[in-house]
Amino acid sequence: MAIHSRQARQDVAHIHLEHAYIMLAGDKESVRAARWNGIPPRDRQMLAHMAGIGSKKGDTTLQSLNALERGKLHWEASRLIKQLQNVLRCAQGGELPCQFPAASHESDGITA
Repeated sequence: MAIHSRQARQDVAHIHLEHAYIMLAGDKESVRAARWNGIPPRDRQMLAHMAGIGSKKGDTTLQSLNALERGKLHWEASRLIKQLQNVLRCAQGGELPCQFPAASHESDGITA
C-alpha cells in the first residue's frame, strides 16, 4: 500500500510541475520533453522499435524526432494500450498451481 501512496504523491507532484512549466514558461514542448525523459529508456526503445522507426530513436531526445516519427509513436502507443487492456482482462482468474504434494496420512494414522 505504501508503494501506491508514494506513487500517487509522485503523480500529484508531477501534475503540479507540469502546470508550473506551462504557467511559467508557456512552453508545451518542454513539458512533452520532460514526460519523454520520464519514460524508462528500455520502454522508449521498445516502442520506437514497434513503431518501425528503429529502437535507437528511443535513446534520442524528443526534439530530435520529427512530426512523422512522433505520429508513428503516438499511433503505436495507442494500439499497444488497447492490446494491453485486453491482456489485463485475460490475465485475471485461473487456477492456482499446487505448491505442496498431497498429504499422505500414513504416518499420523488417519485413513482416507
